Amino acid sequence: IFKNISYSDRSTNTFKTGVSKCWNVTFTLEQNQTKYYLPEVCINNRKPVILTIYGDVNSPKVRVTSSTTSTVRKLKIDKALLSVTNQLPYPLMCTELSHNCYKCSEYPIATIFPGETSDIIVDTKFAMSYFFIRLNGSNHTECRLSQHFQESSKFTYLINKTTDDNCHLHETQKGQNSYLSILYAAIVLIGSFVIWTGGIYAYSWMHGRGMLHWRKVDRVYSKDMGDPEVHSVRKNYGTVNTSESTDLLISTTGLTPIGEERKKKRLKSLDTIRGLSLIIMIFVNYGGGGYWFFDHSRWNGVTVADLVFPWFVWIMGVSIVFSFRGRRKDSFLSRLYQIVRRTVILMVLGLFLNNGFKLSSWRIPGVLQRFAVSYFVVALTELLTLPVYTRVHRRFKFSSFQDLTHNWIQWIIVFVLELVWLSITFLLPVPGCPRGYLGPGGISDSGKHYNCTGGAAGHVDKWLLTDAHIYQHPTCKELYHCGPYDPEGVLGSLNSIVICFLGVQAGRIILYHQQHGSRIIRFVIWGLVLGGVAAVLCEGQKNEGFIPLNKNLWSLSFILAMSGFGYILLAVFYFLIDVMQVWNGSPFIYPGMNSILIYVGSELLEGMFPFGWNSMKDSHMQYLISNIISVMIWSLIAYYWYSIDFFVKI
Repeated sequence: IFKNISYSDRSTNTFKTGVSKCWNVTFTLEQNQTKYYLPEVCINNRKPVILTIYGDVNSPKVRVTSSTTSTVRKLKIDKALLSVTNQLPYPLMCTELSHNCYKCSEYPIATIFPGETSDIIVDTKFAMSYFFIRLNGSNHTECRLSQHFQESSKFTYLINKTTDDNCHLHETQKGQNSYLSILYAAIVLIGSFVIWTGGIYAYSWMHGRGMLHWRKVDRVYSKDMGDPEVHSVRKNYGTVNTSESTDLLISTTGLTPIGEERKKKRLKSLDTIRGLSLIIMIFVNYGGGGYWFFDHSRWNGVTVADLVFPWFVWIMGVSIVFSFRGRRKDSFLSRLYQIVRRTVILMVLGLFLNNGFKLSSWRIPGVLQRFAVSYFVVALTELLTLPVYTRVHRRFKFSSFQDLTHNWIQWIIVFVLELVWLSITFLLPVPGCPRGYLGPGGISDSGKHYNCTGGAAGHVDKWLLTDAHIYQHPTCKELYHCGPYDPEGVLGSLNSIVICFLGVQAGRIILYHQQHGSRIIRFVIWGLVLGGVAAVLCEGQKNEGFIPLNKNLWSLSFILAMSGFGYILLAVFYFLIDVMQVWNGSPFIYPGMNSILIYVGSELLEGMFPFGWNSMKDSHMQYLISNIISVMIWSLIAYYWYSIDFFVKI
């Protein structure tokens, strides 16, 4: 086809990109004797050059590529390699579509010219579809490929016209089962837990028979997230004897009048849930072994990582009840000062952890900021309405429902807040977006609402805080190609206040009902009712419901489902730890008693040795081992702080 191909050296042109030579190329197409000229074809002299000529004979097109040889040396986790060779006389455009992407349009990722081989890195977390479309004016889809690839697998995909079926897929390297790492890790962790628990019981048995001696230690319990200070003497793990009214201390015989001496026991199950949530939070923040279900959901739906933050807010609500009971002798101004003080500290810590080197791009919302807002509103309403509750409670006592009737004013406030959230979410006009839009924007809905991420929630944040001061890397960015969006934004704070108050309701159940069975039954009923309402709102579906489960939006169905999980989890832990006493809550109880210090420390030291192992991210197994080691180190630090009576309170 070609003749009279000549090269004119222009090696004097060099570039910082590593290109060593540039050439002028001329060639003549034999069929029409037309001479073509390519100025400045720049190449690296260590790689071969391919000159691809395609298209109509009378108006050929030219493409210069350095090599058809694969440049992918090592695949990262959750990736596979698809090498596509185009042997057709026209170029093909490759588009991809993840099966996890809801109502998404195909996204173009490569153009494959005739005679060229293109390496496509495939995501193995979910099934993928690839479409190869002609670029000769017809836009005909030449081939379709739908498959859930295994991690580290390699395939060749040949597209030609030799047979009726012109698309041929061949596996050149077997993939690996990335989920076996979880099985191995689970076996090791369960075995370690059994050894840990067995060791504690053996120690208790030996100590009880005088074989060991234990020095009594004065202990100051954590005050973080609403826990008040209590000075106590530790006899057995988690048991305290004191005459003070304290947070998370419950009478073994029921409510006792002010000033009366009583024996109390710390609610260890709540500390254990807090510690479990914190351990999971650190694990997922450090990478979760690179597994998608240990990461936050891309938009709708719930993963393991989505559970811990709302559980923390819910637990904080439980703690607020006992914190106020423990300070009932304090003056109004003293308690108000304590509320404001904790709110300011949480807010400042949150802004500090956002690491704002530039004021022009300092992210304002955040995890601790959300805690601060929720705590301030719920604690303030508790403080202001407490005198009313006291007068009503003295005149009217409804023994079976006093946990509900005692806080009727707060219920009204919660309903008003939820009405505000629903009104703004579904009625606020958002420019360029349909009213009541709850989607991720980007390429969802075929790209029709590209800049509508989060609907009203995203619009409110951009209006109040501007794009520069909200989260720049939301979870929807990778899958939906969405823009900046903050999951801890302004509008979602309303629902975090609601979930905090639902925790307050759990605290009132403990406070007003003395029998273990009565408490557990109420926990279970509340959990089932809230979960049932959440299921109705999302219609039991991930995406198609009226209000889907969505952590990015902190949707109504999401907070109800998370509160329901919290009630059920508290019922189980309360039964095992505080009632049956078959488990003392270790090792989770130790970080749960020092949670604010553990959380801030884990955020500050993330990625630093030994809390981060950047060299161990080449496989799920290495990544998982790295994250488990980090979590175990923080657990040991928490236990050490516990053993030396070191607790940080705010």
